[in-house]
Amino acid sequence: MGTMTEIGVLVLLSLSPFIGYVLGRSAQEELKPGMKWFLLSKRVLFTAAIAVFLYAHKWMLWPMVIGLTALFAYLAFKPFRIWWLVQAELAIAFALTARTPLAFLATAAVFLYGLPTGTALAQKNKTGLLKALLAGAVFFVVALSAVYLL
Repeated sequence: MGTMTEIGVLVLLSLSPFIGYVLGRSAQEELKPGMKWFLLSKRVLFTAAIAVFLYAHKWMLWPMVIGLTALFAYLAFKPFRIWWLVQAELAIAFALTARTPLAFLATAAVFLYGLPTGTALAQKNKTGLLKALLAGAVFFVVALSAVYLL
C-alpha cells in the first residue's frame, strides 16, 4: 500500500469502533438479545485477525510470539478491562501485515472487529462514546507509529 492509502485505511479502521457505537445507539432494542453474539463475533474476529497476521509472517519468531501472546491475553482476560491493549495489539498486527499480500484481509478483519466492539460499548451510556473514540485514537496512534517505525 502507498503512504496515502495506509493513512486512509488507518483513519477508516480507527473510526470502526465509533461506527459500531452509532449502530448500537440507533438499534437499542436489538442490543440485549444480540449481546452474546456480539461478544462471540469479537472473539472470532480477533482470532481471525491474529491468524492472518501469523500466516503472513510464517516461521518468523517475533511475530509468532507477539501473535500468540496477544491471542492468549485476549482469550484469558476480560477484553473490556484490557480494551486499550487489544487495540494496540491489533494496531501492531496491522502495521506488520500492511506491506504483505494479505493486507486487505487483515484490514477487513480489524474493521469488522471494531464494529461489535463499538456496539457493545453502546450499552454504557456515559462512557461508551468516550471509550469508542479512545479505542480508535489508540489504534490510530499505535498503528501510525508502528507503520513508520517498522
